[in-house]
Amino acid sequence: MLEVEVRHVWAGFRLELSLNISREILVLFGRSGAGKTLTLRAVAGLFRPEAGHIVLGGRVLFDSKAGVNLPPQARRVGYVPQGYALFPHLSVFDNVAYGLRGKPEEVRRQVFELLDLVGLRELADRRPQQLSGGQQQRVALARALAVRPEVLLLDEPLSALDVPTRLELQGLIRDLQRQFGIPTLFVTHNLAEAMFLADRLAVVDRGRLLQVGPPKEVLNRPAQLEAAHLMGVRNIFHGRVSLVSEGGLRVRVGERDLLARPAATPAGLRPGDPVWVCVRAERIALVLPERLHRAADANLVLGEITREADYGLASVLYFRLTGPRLSPNRDYDLEVEVPAYVHERLRLDRVRTWTLAVDPEAVHLIPQAGAV
Repeated sequence: MLEVEVRHVWAGFRLELSLNISREILVLFGRSGAGKTLTLRAVAGLFRPEAGHIVLGGRVLFDSKAGVNLPPQARRVGYVPQGYALFPHLSVFDNVAYGLRGKPEEVRRQVFELLDLVGLRELADRRPQQLSGGQQQRVALARALAVRPEVLLLDEPLSALDVPTRLELQGLIRDLQRQFGIPTLFVTHNLAEAMFLADRLAVVDRGRLLQVGPPKEVLNRPAQLEAAHLMGVRNIFHGRVSLVSEGGLRVRVGERDLLARPAATPAGLRPGDPVWVCVRAERIALVLPERLHRAADANLVLGEITREADYGLASVLYFRLTGPRLSPNRDYDLEVEVPAYVHERLRLDRVRTWTLAVDPEAVHLIPQAGAV
């Protein structure tokens, strides 16, 4: 178990985070400059916070009140920085062996066991500059694991890699963490990467922890407006609760009412309370006329595609509603994301007017300041 509580103010930036990490992958997710790397460096002993404490497996690594601040080499921490920090003058074997102590035959056995795990035994004699980016990343992982760390810190280790290599190494990192059972703190600003790797996801913004929890819960139920933006919610509206009943909540958004189910809303909301209404673009369905009866329980609206953005594997459609609108002051009301094959199958380049179904379970409400 790793316990982290750090506070630091520097040049107008305030870092104030509190985290508990068990034998899992906890992903620190947020934009650049949020304080993610600073947190990792504090755990590694490369940065001393002004206040707080860091405890790893019952050992106090840092305690500002007690005056404890163990040096990096005494912390038993495996750290992979963004640039890998491999020694260019050493071979793959010697990079992994760096920091190991013991009889030569024992060190050799340990190093080759790790090189086998990361698939680099045959490249043991090469220098880092003779390796691809993905191979260098594997060396950095093996070196971090060689010292048998009690916690593994990974600082955006895959950001510079091509997509196929990144996907391959995501699987390797997850498999190695499962095999070694090491508490792992992984930093990224890539949402897809965070969702794949995280056992728990911690959303960080401007030095503050906004939310932590299971990845899908954080994705679909952001606790704050800032978290909703960071988690890629495209449809966010100002709304006001108009009715609370056993069947759900009615929320006035622009000129329309939307139904939200209680399971998707915070407890304690009352009529008149202002809320942020969040609907993920990928959870809005386009309904064929013959299937309208199957969507009777959903929020149904009619709209026309006014423009779209093609991202190759998916497209984002911008719908302007017919009749009462959700956003009367904008040129569109809803953003809807559809996979490329759906775009082709429904012939969306030709058929531009559609009934949209918004499941009440997909309508997430965040109380605004002063509500609840």
